[in-house]
Amino acid sequence: MGRTIKKARKAKPKKSKKHVLWLNSFFCISVLQKTEASSSSNHAVASGPAKVWQPGVDALEDGEELQFDPEAYNYLRGFGIGWSCLSFDVVRDQLRLVRSEFPHTLYGVAGTQAEKASLNYIGVFKLSNINGKKREPIPASAVDGDTDVDSDSSSDEEDEEINEDTKPILHLKKVAHAGCVNRIRSMTQKPHICATWGDTGHVQVWDLSSFLNSLAESGASAPKEDDIIHKHLPMKVFSGHKDEGYAIDWSPLVTGRLVSGLYRILSISQCLSSAMMFKIFP
Repeated sequence: MGRTIKKARKAKPKKSKKHVLWLNSFFCISVLQKTEASSSSNHAVASGPAKVWQPGVDALEDGEELQFDPEAYNYLRGFGIGWSCLSFDVVRDQLRLVRSEFPHTLYGVAGTQAEKASLNYIGVFKLSNINGKKREPIPASAVDGDTDVDSDSSSDEEDEEINEDTKPILHLKKVAHAGCVNRIRSMTQKPHICATWGDTGHVQVWDLSSFLNSLAESGASAPKEDDIIHKHLPMKVFSGHKDEGYAIDWSPLVTGRLVSGLYRILSISQCLSSAMMFKIFP
């Protein structure tokens, strides 16, 4: 992303601030650079020390807007599982918490929004061989106080061409789901347990361990197209909601506790009356 001025204004050149935005889910780093107009040019860019930019906290100045810059990301690639998805979640694995070296591997789940209700499914996927730019999160020159930072210097020599060896590999398992999936969430303590809330109004809890184990054993080569939608019964089905909803999540403190809320929450009593909670594990 980058910052630009909609209309140039005459002003003295100012030093800009670099902002680093971390997107943890897909190992992305986005750099936002502030630009000011000068008397000699419409867009004058100066460098400054890096700091974290906080959406909703750091305000934009008048006439300032954000623009997408793909060169700012360490890794940026799109992929699909067939139909479009309203919701996805990253599934925790046993591949260590801190991963600083490429290639990376990512497990996740997503729920489809198919053309017909009978065609919907939960996509359980493994994305491996994720290769990206190998550079420092914060340039050493910025730490040393050097304000003349060339944002392109770190990527000139380290950008890799896309070839068969660096392409990400997607392994996918499809689990049949009745209706569109409005929201899907994986349990923190037991990641193979996932909950879905569909447009049918039902909240369902699934044990996807067999599919995740199969993905873990999959090889490094690209898989063949697999259009099989597996029939798999949910562990639990809750039909107490009168309508479909989107607010659903697992408790980070109590293993197996799930809450789903419907309609606008105005007070604690209304929240409890319009939500369901059940505990799966003792």
